[in-house]
Amino acid sequence: MAAGYSLYSASTELILAFRSNDGSSTIIGFALCDGTFYLSRPHISCPSWGPFYSLNEAREPDWPEGLRQWIQDAKCGRLEHAQNTKYSSRYVCSLCADVHRTLLKGGWAGNPRPHLRLLYEAAPMAFLCEAAGGRGSDGTQDILDIVPRQLHDRICVFLGSRLDIDRLETYGDVQQGSKKYTN
Repeated sequence: MAAGYSLYSASTELILAFRSNDGSSTIIGFALCDGTFYLSRPHISCPSWGPFYSLNEAREPDWPEGLRQWIQDAKCGRLEHAQNTKYSSRYVCSLCADVHRTLLKGGWAGNPRPHLRLLYEAAPMAFLCEAAGGRGSDGTQDILDIVPRQLHDRICVFLGSRLDIDRLETYGDVQQGSKKYTN
């Protein structure tokens, strides 16, 4: 029904998404100024595609072939939907910061390893993305369609622009195996 995050750096922002009684969703942002939050982003809309992707490129040697090919095609401007735009990597290593930039500028942020927790990391951020017109996927299906089995289920996560996530899924083999985490 609702999700949000707070982000601080040069400014402090509070981003909230909620579902109305009619089933529609909206996402808005507030900026902190002199101890008061003011509505600063009355309607956040995620661009339908790029020009950024965000993931830990230090793990590239372990990436599956589909993910490796999407990144190569993005860097070379070969994504059909992106009008020959050459994508570049932007990675802060903070889920909120990376998704925030993605909501405003386009592209996707994520982790191809099953690292993030479905219920309290992946699903809330996917809800925010969908409220802004984007998508949240585990690389094969919408995150919000995944039924949790346990409280701490971990999944792969790709969050951002609808066309970028749609295209990424067509590459197949974008989920990276990893060590098993203990809950």
